[in-house]
Amino acid sequence: MSKRWLMVADAHLSCCEPEDEFFRMLDSVSRLPGDIGIVFLGDIFDLWIALRGYENEEHRRFLDWCRREKARREIVFLEGNHEFFVAKTYPDAFSYSDEDSYRDGTTQWLHGDRINRRDHSYKILRFILRNILTRWFLWCIGPTFGPSFAHYVRERLRTTNQAHKTYFPEQAALNYLSSCPPDFVVFAGHFHDRLTRTSDGRTLEVLPAYAQASELMYYDPAVPELSVLPAARVAGLCGSPDKKEASGS
Repeated sequence: MSKRWLMVADAHLSCCEPEDEFFRMLDSVSRLPGDIGIVFLGDIFDLWIALRGYENEEHRRFLDWCRREKARREIVFLEGNHEFFVAKTYPDAFSYSDEDSYRDGTTQWLHGDRINRRDHSYKILRFILRNILTRWFLWCIGPTFGPSFAHYVRERLRTTNQAHKTYFPEQAALNYLSSCPPDFVVFAGHFHDRLTRTSDGRTLEVLPAYAQASELMYYDPAVPELSVLPAARVAGLCGSPDKKEASGS
C-alpha cells in the first residue's frame, strides 16, 4: 500500500475545452516517487456518464493517464454526484474504484454527497440514474441522444445541487463520525470548502475544491502530516517541500 497520498476533489472539468492546467498537474504526479498514491474523490468532471456516446477526448485522456500510472502507484477513483457508471465501466483503469468509498487501515475516503441528508433532489436523481435498468437504457440511446442527454443532466445537476454546495450538515457529519472505529480519519470532498470536524478521537477532513484554487491535499499518515498543496508545487514532493500548513474552518 502507498505510504503517502495526494487527494483531489471537485475539479469539475467542463470538457468544453482542453483542461491543460489539470493535466499538467497530473504530469507532475507522474514524476513523483511510486510510494505516493493519488485518490480522486469525485466530481473530477462536471459530468461523466461512462457509456458510449456520452464521453469525449478529455475523459479518454484522463483514463489513459490512470492506466499508465497504476503500474507505478496506487490510483483510486471514487464517483462523485456528477459521475455515473465509471467504476463499473472502467475497473481496469484504476487500482481501486467504487461508487461509495475506499478504506486503508484507519483511513477512509468518500465523495461526501450522501452525508448531506437534506439534499433530497439529488437523492431522487441518484435513484433514477444509478441502477442497472437506467444504465442499459442510456447505453442503448447513447449513440443517438447521448450529447443532448448529457447536456440535460449537466444542467439539472447545476440547478438541483447548488443550494446544498455551501451547506455543511454538521450533525450528520458528527453522526457519521460516531459510527466509525476509534482514531478513524475520513477524507471527503463535495462541499467545496476546507473543513475539519472531530468527534471522540475521530476526524473528518473536507478537501478544498480543486476547481476554485487548483489545490490538492497531501497526507503522510506515518508522520502524521496533512497539508494543502497548490498544484504548481506538486513536483516539490520529490524532495522535501516547504508545505503550507492546512487549517480547519
